[in-house]
Amino acid sequence: MPERYTLSSVDGLALAARYNIARGRDAPISDAAGVRTARWGMLAPWRGHGGKRGANIYEAPVEAIAATPILRDALRKRRCLVLADGFFGWRKIGKASQPYWIHPAPVRRLAFAGLCATHKDDDVLSFAIVVAPAAGAAAPFGGTMPVVVGDDWLASAEAAERALAAPALDGWRADAVSTHVNAEDHDDPQCIAPLGNPAQGELF
Repeated sequence: MPERYTLSSVDGLALAARYNIARGRDAPISDAAGVRTARWGMLAPWRGHGGKRGANIYEAPVEAIAATPILRDALRKRRCLVLADGFFGWRKIGKASQPYWIHPAPVRRLAFAGLCATHKDDDVLSFAIVVAPAAGAAAPFGGTMPVVVGDDWLASAEAAERALAAPALDGWRADAVSTHVNAEDHDDPQCIAPLGNPAQGELF
């Protein structure tokens, strides 16, 4: 986790709302160059053996950054803010998996910690989301959650390292939503519409 996330809050941005951003898709980030589009799935900037692009890195676990050269280098030099306002988790209920939209209450735009790279073959800008063990609203889903950061993430490598403490998602909630979100091509408000009474969502 996360396999999908959202940016439904776009007030003040010249961007279309996104309700189901999937791995491998283009999405808005912010860095020293401003708000721009990048591909979710970080690629090493160098050319691989035989011109192969290598594996995409979708998540950068906090505990792996120091020991992984591409991540360690990006933490020092190529940090970005991944614009978002929530992410999805799935919980097994019987034989089915129920999707939940995990988001701050009230919903507001925020940023996940991101690391980025530009591939030398084709100048494609790509990013990975920094993740930490799930806590707060994300804890019942297990696995990991995105690290939420502020603008200081871009200020310096030292400030970024302090931000990796990954505070719990206090005041966030997990709303059960329709399995409509399971299809990557679905990118509309139905993806985040709570099932039943919105007031019955789980608040953590």
